[in-house]
Amino acid sequence: MAREPVQAELHDLASLVGAIAQDTERLLGQHAALLRCELRAGLRGAPAALATIGAGAGLIAAGGLLGSLMLVHGLHKSTRIPLWGCYGLVGGVLATVGGGLVVAGTRRTAALQVVPRETIAALSEDFQWLKDQVTRGTS
Repeated sequence: MAREPVQAELHDLASLVGAIAQDTERLLGQHAALLRCELRAGLRGAPAALATIGAGAGLIAAGGLLGSLMLVHGLHKSTRIPLWGCYGLVGGVLATVGGGLVVAGTRRTAALQVVPRETIAALSEDFQWLKDQVTRGTS
C-alpha cells in the first residue's frame, strides 16, 4: 500500500518534468524566431547606409580625378593663382564634400538597431519567471 502513493507521485513528477521540457522547447523556438525577425528588421537599413558611404567614396574618387583636372585648369587660366595652388583648392573642396557624405553614411549605420532588444527582454522575463517557480517549489 505504501508504494502506490509513491509511484503515483513519481508518475506525476515525471509528467510534470516532461511538460516543462516541452514548454521550454517551444519557448526557445519562439525566442529563436523572434531573434531572427529582430535581426532582419535591424539590418533592413544597412544597404541604404552602405550605399551612402559608397556614393561618398565614389564621389571623392571621381571628383578628384576628373573634375579636379577641369576645375584646376579653369581656375588657373582665370586667376593668377599658380597651378599647384589651384589643384590644392579644388581637391580640398571635393574631399570636404565627399567626407561629408561618408560621415552621413556612417551616422546612418550607427543608427541601425541590430541588438535584439525584444528577445533580450523576453528572455529576461522568462528567466525571472523560471527563477520564481523554482524558488517557490523549494520553499
